[in-house]
Amino acid sequence: MPELPEVETVARELRGFVLNKQIDEIEALWGRSFQNETDVDLSGQTIKSIGRRGKYLIVNLSKTYLIIHLRMTGQVLYIDDIANADLKDYIRVVISLKDRSALLFKDVRKFGRITHVENVENKIAHVGVDALDKRVTQAYFCGLLNKSSMSIKAFLMAQKYVSGMGNIYTDEALFLSKVHPSIPANKISNKNAANLYKNMRSVLQSSIDNMGSSISDYRDPSGNEGTNQNYFFVYGRTGLPCKYCGTDIEKIKFAGRGTHYCPSCQKK
Repeated sequence: MPELPEVETVARELRGFVLNKQIDEIEALWGRSFQNETDVDLSGQTIKSIGRRGKYLIVNLSKTYLIIHLRMTGQVLYIDDIANADLKDYIRVVISLKDRSALLFKDVRKFGRITHVENVENKIAHVGVDALDKRVTQAYFCGLLNKSSMSIKAFLMAQKYVSGMGNIYTDEALFLSKVHPSIPANKISNKNAANLYKNMRSVLQSSIDNMGSSISDYRDPSGNEGTNQNYFFVYGRTGLPCKYCGTDIEKIKFAGRGTHYCPSCQKK
């Protein structure tokens, strides 16, 4: 599933392709992939800016917004001529632009959504502050930990406290901080909490620098894979030696997800 770095990579690349272009029309090839929650017409609207909160891509139009949630297998692909589009390849939504370029929403599993709304906050009010937002200071983050008895893995993935962390970067940040995923958030020492804050932001920024992690479906708008998967410490490395101590990396089921950790570096 694309997480914060992958969605940020998509946002950055799309800005170079479609800012200030006008929408011609939108066609939903699979109805549930596009949800229209306003009577305001999309046709003729200009793409003013492209932002993000957590895992949500936010396209700011001249009158309304498109909120794009990639979920498990969603991709937003750009083509410079709609005539060249292959609409048979799991394409669920086509956003045609006035200059004949287009955005194609590809989604093998059909869980992703594009939602057309007039008010962004009403739609994503449940999403916490973005993990890379400057408002998420070390003091703010540690304060949130102190108030929660959830396991630290579940806390980081909940999205309502800080948003953008998924299974990949949660496992990576916990490993680098030497924190076991089952430890309650409010039982983490001040030192480890501070380290976790720094490592959370570090793993996210490093992945952005590497254009995200492509494990199965993720691609950027040009169709390119990211490279961050080449630098994982624990995620997807079950049975391989820990890069720090040599102990075999283990995978357990925890917080509803497959969880990768080093039993020597991350003790309970």
